[in-house]
Amino acid sequence: MLIDKEFAERTYKNNYAFTPSGMGATRANLLRILRSNDLVSWSSHEESGRVDRKAFTRYACGDANIFSKREVREAERSAVSIMIDCSGSMSYHGEIQIAGQVAVQLCKILDKANSEFSVTGFYGNDELVEHDKTGASKAVMVRAERPIFIPFKKWGESLGRASTKLGGIAQCSQGSTPDYSSIALAIEDLATRNEQRKVLFLLTDANGYHAEHMKYLQQLADKQRITLIAIGIGNTDVNECFTHAENVRNIQDLTSASLNKVLKVLK
Repeated sequence: MLIDKEFAERTYKNNYAFTPSGMGATRANLLRILRSNDLVSWSSHEESGRVDRKAFTRYACGDANIFSKREVREAERSAVSIMIDCSGSMSYHGEIQIAGQVAVQLCKILDKANSEFSVTGFYGNDELVEHDKTGASKAVMVRAERPIFIPFKKWGESLGRASTKLGGIAQCSQGSTPDYSSIALAIEDLATRNEQRKVLFLLTDANGYHAEHMKYLQQLADKQRITLIAIGIGNTDVNECFTHAENVRNIQDLTSASLNKVLKVLK
């Protein structure tokens, strides 16, 4: 797939520099989910360490364990996968441009949170494949949908190195929507990660989605302890398919009260 590199670089810079009004609340809510700061606490009644001033009364009564020690526990680490529907329907009303803007804003937050994250686009190509039906005298040709993935940002790749690809998201809308297989593979990929907390963002117009199929994927994510957050681009039915879902109609909706309510639930 070829993209206009100069246009992609300019698009990324514009998307990165733009900050929607009220973004602070969305950033804070998302950071609560992904926070990876080490946890610090103090233990008391120790035989050595830092003198605990609150223990002087006990010392006067003969208690020698008047010290406290600083304890550091490593916090849970997060792995976040952002899946972007790049099917042809995403270009009907500019949905792919909005998805690109939302993705970059999420990347800014994830980068600040020191989370491991990837950004992957998906679309499908229909092709005829030979299928041998049991009991049939000969094989028949059936139409199959093959998912194709676009690695906008790979695991471990820096945001700066991936910037041109992220700026090219708006140029990548094509083909059909292999929703079930693409999301299932994303869940499988996240499940293999070593991080304790795993989050899957899905950006989609949900065109042609079967609610029952998506509900099964939600159950699959829950079973793998993966938090699935569906962001519908435009007026979609994502709320009927996924537990944590909300629509955005423009980049400003990324800071909407309804989306922040979803993020608050997840903390």
